[in-house]
Amino acid sequence: MVLEALPLTPDGKVDRRPLPAPELGSAEETYVAPRTPMEEVLAEIWAEVLRIERVGVHDSFFDLGGHSLLIMHLLARIQATFNLEISIRTVFSMPTLEALAGEAERRIHEYVATMPEFEAEQLAESTPVAGA
Repeated sequence: MVLEALPLTPDGKVDRRPLPAPELGSAEETYVAPRTPMEEVLAEIWAEVLRIERVGVHDSFFDLGGHSLLIMHLLARIQATFNLEISIRTVFSMPTLEALAGEAERRIHEYVATMPEFEAEQLAESTPVAGA
């Protein structure tokens, strides 16, 4: 929200009382549901870790209340679910669900490409997103 000037108290500090309430867009307007199996699984993990109802693909882990301690919980859940190591740095550099899911998919596909075909087939059968 842009104001022409901030209201000030007599001593020159910002007077917050007369400030208008911020105009927030509806969350329904900006929410984009997960579109891929990886986004769906990660959205469930994020929702559980952050204790929120839903996560959209453009949502940032940090904007939803995430912090460094919760990143550790997030990474542990990703490791347990996908047997995939994601670094804290990766979460900071790719904080949206869309970006982190894309990176996770890239790493899984890269790993699967190096496997013998029969092992890759077994992995695809046992993991919901490995064959996607």
